[in-house]
Amino acid sequence: MVKLTQIDDATQTTYPDGTTTINKVEINEFDESDSEFSDDEDDFDYSNETIYDRIIALKDIISPQQRDNISKFTSLISNYSSIIANKSGTLLWGLTSSSLLLGVPLALAILSETQLQEMEKDMSLQKSAQDVLAPGSEDAFGEKK
Repeated sequence: MVKLTQIDDATQTTYPDGTTTINKVEINEFDESDSEFSDDEDDFDYSNETIYDRIIALKDIISPQQRDNISKFTSLISNYSSIIANKSGTLLWGLTSSSLLLGVPLALAILSETQLQEMEKDMSLQKSAQDVLAPGSEDAFGEKK
């Protein structure tokens, strides 16, 4: 605990050259009745204290130079993260539009080629099935055209 003592002008001596000296002042010993931790003087209500109040109170623990360094560091990180997010968004847009412009027509062409091959396969199966069911049917019945 720090005890403040007021220095009166009577305890100071000022010299003509501008210097000042302070005469010795007696300080009373610590008295437990003056304690700021006594129960009857404790008027701070801890139940109404919020986390925000506690964080604000922590501001006094960190020196101004460290707070300035922390502020600069967080602003630097914030700036770099926004730049990275912007560039990655641009890259993602470029990849998406390129895949739509190049990939969709390619996929449609592959699909149509696959359908054409399936149709050719079906037609060849139908022709071979016809040949199996009635091989040389015109010669068998004696009909010639």
